Amino acid sequence: MTPVRFGFAGIALVLASGCSEQPRKAKPTEQEIHAGDSGDASGIPGRHPYRCDDDRPLLVDFKNEGLTLELRRDGNVAPVVLTAPAAGLQYVGDTMSAMFSGNELKIEEGDKPPVLCRKDTSL
Repeated sequence: MTPVRFGFAGIALVLASGCSEQPRKAKPTEQEIHAGDSGDASGIPGRHPYRCDDDRPLLVDFKNEGLTLELRRDGNVAPVVLTAPAAGLQYVGDTMSAMFSGNELKIEEGDKPPVLCRKDTSL
């Protein structure tokens, strides 16, 4: 290869590599953030306490980068598992569905009235 061709090939390579920049990933959702941290004294990754409008506590475990929720009223019982197909979409399970809006979680189950739960900051 002649020096001129080599120079043009080098410039073309630099220009091409500058144009193939990867798109930036979107800002992480609340669910993705909470899947990796812990909001209660247990230190279990993804576990956060919520308090519902029926004045009952709810433990929410964020799993699978926030696409799976495990809901339980007590840390010693089997959870209700809900999943979402993508971040920001509704979570669904066999008998229940849930949707986030900021730090609030709205839970719907059959013919029962919806229950609204808020992230509990007092541990």
